[in-house]
Amino acid sequence: MLLCSLGMTGSTACAQAIFSPRASALGAYGALVRDARGFTANPAGIVGIKDWDIYTATYSATSTSGEGFVFSGFGIGKRFFGNNALALQYTPGTSLDVVQPSSFTIAGLSLTAERQISYGEPLAAAYAYRITDRLSFGIQERMQTEKITDPEYSLQKISDSLNAVLPAQQEFNRSTWFTDIGALWKPAENIALSALGRGLFRVNGSGIPSTFDSYTLPRERYLELCAAWNAAPSLTIAAGGSTDNRGSLGIEWIPGLNIALRGGLYSDGGEIPFINACGIGVGWAYLFLEADASYVRFTNQSDRKGSVSVSSFDPSGIKDLGMSPFSGDRVSISIRAVLGGARESLIRIEGVEMLGGIYPSAYQSLAYRPIGNVRVRNTSGKPVQARASFFLEKLMDGPTESQPLIIQPGESVDLPFTAVFNDRVKGVPAITIRDGTVSVRAALENDYDDHARARVLIHGRNDWDGSPGALRYFVTPDDPDVIRTAREIMVKNRDSLSGVPAELGSLRRAKMLCDAFTGTLVYVSDPKHLTEFVQYSTETLRSRTGDCTDMTVLFASLLSSMGISTAFVDVVPPASPEKSHIFLLFDTGVSPQFGDHVSSNPKRYVLRRSKSGRETIWVPLESTAITRGFDDAWTEGAQQYFDDVELGLGLVAGWVHIVDVY
Repeated sequence: MLLCSLGMTGSTACAQAIFSPRASALGAYGALVRDARGFTANPAGIVGIKDWDIYTATYSATSTSGEGFVFSGFGIGKRFFGNNALALQYTPGTSLDVVQPSSFTIAGLSLTAERQISYGEPLAAAYAYRITDRLSFGIQERMQTEKITDPEYSLQKISDSLNAVLPAQQEFNRSTWFTDIGALWKPAENIALSALGRGLFRVNGSGIPSTFDSYTLPRERYLELCAAWNAAPSLTIAAGGSTDNRGSLGIEWIPGLNIALRGGLYSDGGEIPFINACGIGVGWAYLFLEADASYVRFTNQSDRKGSVSVSSFDPSGIKDLGMSPFSGDRVSISIRAVLGGARESLIRIEGVEMLGGIYPSAYQSLAYRPIGNVRVRNTSGKPVQARASFFLEKLMDGPTESQPLIIQPGESVDLPFTAVFNDRVKGVPAITIRDGTVSVRAALENDYDDHARARVLIHGRNDWDGSPGALRYFVTPDDPDVIRTAREIMVKNRDSLSGVPAELGSLRRAKMLCDAFTGTLVYVSDPKHLTEFVQYSTETLRSRTGDCTDMTVLFASLLSSMGISTAFVDVVPPASPEKSHIFLLFDTGVSPQFGDHVSSNPKRYVLRRSKSGRETIWVPLESTAITRGFDDAWTEGAQQYFDDVELGLGLVAGWVHIVDVY
């Protein structure tokens, strides 16, 4: 007969920590998941993975005499097709091991044995999809294992006079898969909300007899909610709670130098005291690497020294293997690497403003003058050096970049951008709208952080915005037709120039040039009935017709081709803006003391500084009167200048502008 008695006197238990040190330091982590680390807090957050995300961790129990640091596990994640992400986590260290000693008496022999119960969550896999920039959903599968090793002794007869006690061991295993579904929503730029339903579906395994049901972990369904608030660019506050009476509060501060400091509190309504644990941590990032460390300390240390009484061990109170009633204090360390072509975006576009249409006549000036602004925000926790880029397909050979600008964390600034157009822009026949690409990037990075499409208004090649400054871009002294026309006129009149004093050479050449067109040019109003339509010099030479702006542009081009400086006089009478007019000034090069060589009437000329800075005599010409000859054009131009500038004080009042054509 087998006589057996069992006496259970004590129990040892050891539980492993949360996989991610950042998560264990903060506590409330669900709304902060942005990568593969600790994604089981909310799988919807893995859409924040940039490309490949690799993560590994280790830990050491400090409240028990353990084996030092042991391998906790690793995780890997990948983002694909823009809005999809997958992650896998292997965590053999996420376990809870319980040893229950026992004593047996068989046929008068006292024997000892230990029953071992092991719980673990070695595997987790997740998939997430980003619906919009602010909303994503995720689903994950978690594998939970239970293993019971039970000792067994039997008394067997060896012979008629000899019996022996032989040991044996029974091992029972069971795996259960749990399905969790989570959501992550950003109602505002600095607020994130998360929800996770745990254990919504499960597939129960088998393999453990019903006699061990008392060791089964609870399989309740519950909801976890979490919120995170970026109170400042370097400060984040997070809070969370669940329907199983657990909660947490965490804070993360980034003082600079890529260092993050963290702290958190844990609460459990089923434990005493209510605040049952606290965590602290530090993180550091450099390029594509991140290192994190944390320390978790439990308030009540009675059952966390590695051994408890058998009567105190109750699996029904274990809701989380990492934060069970038997988990000990621990230090965790992890390293994360972001690999591949994608990376974390440091700046984001908030809006694009075009400063006006593109006038092909002035396209060269746009390389130096901004055509628009892009408003960008620094979304990182450190200052970044940002640049803006603009590109318009076919009309530009490549994108143009702005000068770099330092943007502080959380700050929004306007970055102006320019455009270097190619000659094809002058072939746009009429007003049209094109889509340009505005991009921004952080300095020293190889890829753009964000892109935006901008509608660009491209005017026709003859369109003019009405400003005298832009009119000078229609002046083409290097045009072959302009050069040929001016040279032919000079050749025909070379005999008349031979006896002219050198100081009056420019004046005589201007007179010959204007007189050559007497009776050959016809003044007509704008052919399109639009005041902003301007002909290029070659077009006016070909058609022999034009309005005041066309004539002014033509003679400015002809005079400039011979080295004579010119200027536009733009007149917009305040009382009658519809009578706005433009005429021409040209530099004779004559010094003021020789003014009587130009004219005995000083009101017929203007004293102003030339391009070289020397004061010289300038002659006004009414462009539309050139069709009647140089003298009439000079007389009318002088009268116009005297009335508007001298008597009307137009320059002083600001309704007359003089723009040099260089």
